Amino acid sequence: MMSKLYIWQHRAFFMGHLPDIAEHRLGAAALCVGIDRPFRVLESESDLWREGRSVLVPPGCLHEIRVGGAILAILFVEPESDDYVALKDAMSDGEWQCLYGLKEEATVLAALDEVWRQQPDAATIRGVLDCWVPAPDPGHRQPLDSRIQRVIELMKEDLNRNQSLGELADCVSLSPTRLVHLFKEQVGVPIRRFRQWRRMREVAARIVRGETLTDAALGAGFADSSHFSRAFRNMFGITPSSIFGRAANVHIVIA
Repeated sequence: MMSKLYIWQHRAFFMGHLPDIAEHRLGAAALCVGIDRPFRVLESESDLWREGRSVLVPPGCLHEIRVGGAILAILFVEPESDDYVALKDAMSDGEWQCLYGLKEEATVLAALDEVWRQQPDAATIRGVLDCWVPAPDPGHRQPLDSRIQRVIELMKEDLNRNQSLGELADCVSLSPTRLVHLFKEQVGVPIRRFRQWRRMREVAARIVRGETLTDAALGAGFADSSHFSRAFRNMFGITPSSIFGRAANVHIVIA
C-alpha cells in the first residue's frame, strides 16, 4: 500500500514504510508506533536497544530507530502544544528521555491497523488521532512564557526571514543569552532547530503545490538544496528522497 504523510496546522502524521532511521534530533515530539510488529530504539544516553510497539520521543532527543520492516505510524506534534502534554500522560514508562508503551496500546494498534488497511481521508484520520490524543491533565499543563510564545509567533509569520537572536531578543525585551536559555528550557529545542522544523513543513506544502524539491527548499528559507538535504538528514535520520523521491511512493496531504 502507499505510504502517506498528512500535515495539519499543529500535527503531522506519517504512515507506511521507512528504512532504518540513523541518529537524529527532531524539532518536534514524535509518537512512533509499529502497526504490525515491534521496532527498536536507541537513545543517546543509553547503550541498549529497546524493543517495543510504541515510543514517545521528546523534542531534541538524540536517537536512532531500527525499523526492521515494521509499518510505522509516526505522529509529530509541536513541542509547545497541548498534544505533547497529553501524549506524555498517555505513556507507561521510560528510563532516559523517551517514554515507552502507550497505556491503551492494544486499542491504538487496532485503530491504526484499520486505518492502514482502509487508507481513509484526512478528516477520518484526524478523528482517529483525536480519540487517542485526549485533552491533557490540567495539572500537568504549564503555559509557555508569553515572551517565548511571541518569539514562536514571529518565526512562524515569516519563515524566509532569518531574524537574528538579537532581533528576536529585542522584540521581547530579553538579552540574546537569556532568550536562548529560556527558549530551550520551555520548548525543548534550540531556536534554530525549531525554525528548521517549521521550514520542513513548508517544503512539504510547496511540493504538494507542484514545486520541485529544490524550489521548495529555497522558497522555505534554505540556502540551497545541499543545505536542505543536510538539515533533513540531521532532523529525520533519512534522506529527503525517502519521503519526496518517486521511488518512495509517499502521498502527501496538506489538510
